[in-house]
Amino acid sequence: MAASCAEPWYADWPKLAGWAAFAVTLLTGGWRWWVRNRFKLALGPEAKELRDQLVEFRALLEEVTTTPRYTDWFVHEDRREVARALRDSAARRDDETLKLAMTRVADAWDEIFALAPAPRMRVRFLGGVEETRYRREDAERAAADLEKFQKMTEVAHTAQIDVEIAIDRLNALERHTHGR
Repeated sequence: MAASCAEPWYADWPKLAGWAAFAVTLLTGGWRWWVRNRFKLALGPEAKELRDQLVEFRALLEEVTTTPRYTDWFVHEDRREVARALRDSAARRDDETLKLAMTRVADAWDEIFALAPAPRMRVRFLGGVEETRYRREDAERAAADLEKFQKMTEVAHTAQIDVEIAIDRLNALERHTHGR
């Protein structure tokens, strides 16, 4: 027994490979856990709800690009708080790309709403000079409204690109987190 205690520490060299494998396993497992946790934090809470928000917003942008919309359409309860909800969702995310795309989309929605012309009121009974003046002013407003609608459509198209970027980034984060 005394002889076995006197052996040098390097006499058990076959055990070193096992300990090295154990250390590598612990390090790679810890690394994978840290990376997955980081992606979970970047994804943030309520990923499904965020996806639903972005899909609904994409549908709203398609409506803006297909038909001219006046300010009264934007004031409806379903569309009134869309930009604020996107900004709130962006604040809960930790991924800079997703955050930037969502805030750009919310800013674009505010810009579209600011560009939207007010609905025109129709006057029923006019005659003579007043009717001619009213029709001339109405035609001028209609031409200005067309320019605003074109600008709204351009902003909506760029916002659609940002929505696609946000959805693609959300998909990438989910693939990293859940492996889908």
